[in-house]
Amino acid sequence: MASLYHSSLPLSPPSSSCHGVLSLAPRTAAPFVCLCRAPPQDNHDAELLGALQSDGNGSLLREHPASAKVLESGSAELGDGSGGGRRSSQAQLRARDCARRIMSLPMEERVKVLDLLQRDDAALTISDYNDIISALARGGDYDSAVALFRALEPNGVVAPDAHSFAIAVQCFCRKGAPDEAKETLDEMVARGHLPSVAAFSAVVGCLCKRGRVTRAMEVFDTMRAVGSEPTIRTYNSLIGGLCYVGRLEEARDLLNKLKDSPKQTADIYTFTIVLDGFCKVGRTEDAMAIFEDAIRMGLSPTIFTYNALLNGHCKEGNLLKAYDLLMEMCDNDDCPPDKISFSIVLPALLRAGEISAAWKTFKRMEHAGFEADSRALDTLARGLCRQCAADISVLKDAKEVFGKVVAAGHEPVSYTYCLMAQALARGGEVDAAVAILDDMVRKGYALRKRAYTDVVRALCDRSRTHDALRVLAAVITKDFVPGRNAFDALLEELSRQGRWPDAMAVYGAAVKRGVVVSLKRHVKEALARDQKKEEAWESPAQLCVP
Repeated sequence: MASLYHSSLPLSPPSSSCHGVLSLAPRTAAPFVCLCRAPPQDNHDAELLGALQSDGNGSLLREHPASAKVLESGSAELGDGSGGGRRSSQAQLRARDCARRIMSLPMEERVKVLDLLQRDDAALTISDYNDIISALARGGDYDSAVALFRALEPNGVVAPDAHSFAIAVQCFCRKGAPDEAKETLDEMVARGHLPSVAAFSAVVGCLCKRGRVTRAMEVFDTMRAVGSEPTIRTYNSLIGGLCYVGRLEEARDLLNKLKDSPKQTADIYTFTIVLDGFCKVGRTEDAMAIFEDAIRMGLSPTIFTYNALLNGHCKEGNLLKAYDLLMEMCDNDDCPPDKISFSIVLPALLRAGEISAAWKTFKRMEHAGFEADSRALDTLARGLCRQCAADISVLKDAKEVFGKVVAAGHEPVSYTYCLMAQALARGGEVDAAVAILDDMVRKGYALRKRAYTDVVRALCDRSRTHDALRVLAAVITKDFVPGRNAFDALLEELSRQGRWPDAMAVYGAAVKRGVVVSLKRHVKEALARDQKKEEAWESPAQLCVP
């Protein structure tokens, strides 16, 4: 395997042929100072700013144009060309340049390496370099830390040790570079350094997160071959990787081996990883069996365990099982549901039309101090409004949810407005229904024919023809064509009241807009009603004639 140290990054520690400076490897890429992020200036840190102006041994640096050109372009050469242990393509880059990257670190990290920056470069040991690399890593500048590690010459005066390799492995893992992390780990073992359990576990976890389970198994085998006992974290990472790539049976077999192992014991997170994998592929029965095994072992399920099961039940369509499990969690003080738990079950119930269960879930969610998102509230309001057709007592709940949607600043969709107006009209709250229609017309929403028809009919049933005419006129004004039922309801009431001129005007408006209505039918019905009234009026008089 090619060495990691002879890379294109230029920074390297002092060697026996060049003391007091950090020598540069052949320049095939931009200098190290150009690869790091630009640090922010801190005028309050006088000591560190002073260190930036020194040349590594306390004296002020007197840069000449040639050296400045080297730092900017990375292509100039320093030296007299006579060799002196330096290659002709090398340049000088002192330890002060690392301080520019360290300027971006937290104050504690800057203070920690401040003394190192003021020393002579030749006096820096591998421990000092490890402190600088570690500070860069803790500050999140993994690229700079890796660049400095790669610049360490394995056969030079300052060679990387086991701690250097361990830091580099962690940096590669946090960067999301599993292949580089494994190569560094392999070279660490090849050079006689024993990696720590944390280093092995980090590489296994990084590989598994990207589905590289085969390579993770190689690292796992190497770990056991060198005598390092895997921890439960290592097993959890490996089991998670197996579930990630769909090798669920292997993951369950590894879990069963852990259950019988005298050295390591599976924890609740191990069980959660496996049952979550089964839930994601629709095998909730197997997941429930694993869950029951965890309970029998005396483990306490976490919220992640319950949420995985809830998600599995909802994906399989077992909504009542998910609802029962959620209610069980609500009654469990040890592990109550969180917002994610409710957010899994509530939308699933709404999609399936289980409005009653969704309403109870919403009330439990509200009691627990969580707020449902506006989309779920909108859907719940529509479901409750539809139920008003069969059970008008649900209108109170529908009004509550609709009010919460509006109060939350979320504009209900047009369909929700129409259903709410219909529900209010059926429930006898005609004025509120008219107000909602007026609001919709003002906002330019599309009106459903059934919505304003129900409102017009409710107004006519209460002999409020004036308000019914106003609603119909508002609909026509917005270029909406009312339906036949709305005209029929108004014509029937006007004819009942004997207001024939108004009835003729409404009939003309309907014909003008292509709506087919029958005025003759309403006239016959009105005459029939008048005749019945006359008969009812004459009948008692005839009985009184002596």
